[in-house]
Amino acid sequence: MVSFLSIAVTGIITSFVLIHVARYISFRLSVRGKLPKAPTSEASWWLGHDYRIAKNEVGVEYGRWTNMLGPVYRIKSALWQSEVVVISDHLGVKHIVDQAYTYIKSPAFQPLVVKVGGRGLVWAEGDEHRFQRKMVSPAFSISAIKKMGPSVMICIDRMIRVSKRNAMTNQPLAIIGQVGFGYDFGPETPNGKAILGAWQKDVQLFSTFSAFLAPILIGIFPWIAKLPIKELQEILLQEPPNMDGTDVFSILVRESWEGKLKPDGERKLDNATLLDNTTSGSVQLTLLDLAQNPDAQARLRAELVAADSNDIDVIESLPYLDAVTREGLRLHPSVRGAHRVAIRDDVIPLKKPVMLSNGETVTSIPVKAGDNFIIPFPVMNSDAQVWGPDAHEFAPERWITEGALPSGSELPHGPYSHISNFIDGPRVCIGWRLAIQEIKLILASMIKNFEFRDTGVKVEKYISPTVQPFVNGQAAQLPLQVIPIQHY
Repeated sequence: MVSFLSIAVTGIITSFVLIHVARYISFRLSVRGKLPKAPTSEASWWLGHDYRIAKNEVGVEYGRWTNMLGPVYRIKSALWQSEVVVISDHLGVKHIVDQAYTYIKSPAFQPLVVKVGGRGLVWAEGDEHRFQRKMVSPAFSISAIKKMGPSVMICIDRMIRVSKRNAMTNQPLAIIGQVGFGYDFGPETPNGKAILGAWQKDVQLFSTFSAFLAPILIGIFPWIAKLPIKELQEILLQEPPNMDGTDVFSILVRESWEGKLKPDGERKLDNATLLDNTTSGSVQLTLLDLAQNPDAQARLRAELVAADSNDIDVIESLPYLDAVTREGLRLHPSVRGAHRVAIRDDVIPLKKPVMLSNGETVTSIPVKAGDNFIIPFPVMNSDAQVWGPDAHEFAPERWITEGALPSGSELPHGPYSHISNFIDGPRVCIGWRLAIQEIKLILASMIKNFEFRDTGVKVEKYISPTVQPFVNGQAAQLPLQVIPIQHY
């Protein structure tokens, strides 16, 4: 006699199979299911195309598949999750970033974002994002950024003195401390040494297979994120705020502190959120570009010497320095791309028609809630079909030579020229002005005081957790020959 339990189990299994078969058939018949697909032979049976992307240099696989398949295609996800659409069509990308509250960051990465960066603007969605952005905006206004300039220059001047005595230092760390918190995190301080050591360990850790697999597993098994993991100690919050400080942290604390005087019903930023809304950038790969292009380095140094000014506004307005900054950012976005998930049905328009597997041509993609999309920044910033045959070359002149760039409608969208690094729309990077200021001031001081020469060592770029230089598998390595320039 067949038991009721066995019938029930058989029924559940049958229902599960039928549901997944129905979903598969529906997907295969949809426009999304007929999009071009990265070669199945290049995908792992259980890690999909994801592992191939992770184990190769940043942007390499996305770029190769884009050249092969066009600006819209599918890739197989790890652990048999739903396929992801990779899109670098500029009109389609603009639609996704403009509709930022329809296309949210992948929930699979949210627990990891909280563990690594907290519940700040990067984590927030919807109304929470609107609220945080409103509260944080004063810290990144044009006037606020100008007030931070002297603090940046103090750190850079110290960097120049230390660097002329010793090896190159990690000065962005000092700038983060001074500009972001009003604290001294210089590489010679105890805090600086501790943070720099932890950062180097983290960079190496994030390059491991376990780090690759973690966000995928968290997406499938969210409870993993609730396991006890040691968090950063927010010791900076134990001291009273500097109500007159011009650093980012003081401005954020002041916003929250003054909020305590507001009616109880009006929200303010909590302490954890304050600490989470700080960011920084790096210029190291641009220095490598300049070392490998001595003519560009010499031209930039000549412009800086001719200007003969310590005025921040003058330095930031120098045309070739601006061109070098744009080109460095274009070639070296700090992240691999943006991963977005649709939370409601939609239609994505396309600038260029896409041919489906059945020969049909479409100019838009119908979207269902739950569909996943990846926007690959390196591809958008260096697509030869858009930027020209020298798209992968370091050529600052493209930004100041008339006719060297395609029309704006052909290029990516963003707050700083036509590069996708800072995204666009409601989720545009709030600190982009500060990042540009830091890059320009650091590059100006470095090139004016040092000559950089390439050592011939092969430097590769991998995500760990942001784009980092690697040498022979070792993270955070950037060997350059540095020669001090004597000023008389």
